[in-house]
Amino acid sequence: MVYDIIMFGKRAVPLDNRAKKEGSRQRLNERVHELADDLEFRRRWKRVNSIELWSDAAIFRLNDGSKWYLNIG
Repeated sequence: MVYDIIMFGKRAVPLDNRAKKEGSRQRLNERVHELADDLEFRRRWKRVNSIELWSDAAIFRLNDGSKWYLNIG
């Protein structure tokens, strides 16, 4: 399985694009850029192991095994 990489700050996280659409990736990039000033997002970002991208949502898998859903639609 080939993973893409998403960069935010100095951290790169593997991205599994299940939607197989470039539009979903662009919406995720825009949403992450919008959340750049959100302190809670930055705290969570430090614990993200991987991201699974669907057509209208991103599922962030954290270090402790929990998941965090982000609406990008």
